[in-house]
Amino acid sequence: MSYNTKNYTEQGGEKTVIGGTLEIAAGASVTGITTATIVDNLTSDDAAKALSAKQGKALKTLVDAKYTAANATTAAAGLVKMAANVALAAGTAPTKAEFDALVSALITAGVIASAT
Repeated sequence: MSYNTKNYTEQGGEKTVIGGTLEIAAGASVTGITTATIVDNLTSDDAAKALSAKQGKALKTLVDAKYTAANATTAAAGLVKMAANVALAAGTAPTKAEFDALVSALITAGVIASAT
């Protein structure tokens, strides 16, 4: 089957093909299509209304500010509080003092619990 027009109806009127631009004149109505009113605020609780992209971005900014962890420092926790720098072992086997310094830094940072 071939057509010489962009817009046509087939299958006994069951299917209309729009190959060009569909223009709905002012005052006309369309039935059978679900639409939603867009709200541009974060206070509406109407489940039948859609949130605007502008307010979606504002909401994301609020969520990110509340739940995005800051970079860890030795004074403030981030995802994990940054431990103090511990010198690398001087030889091939760490000494007790070097090991204790590492354990102490991890306890202070809250990475591991103290023995007491």
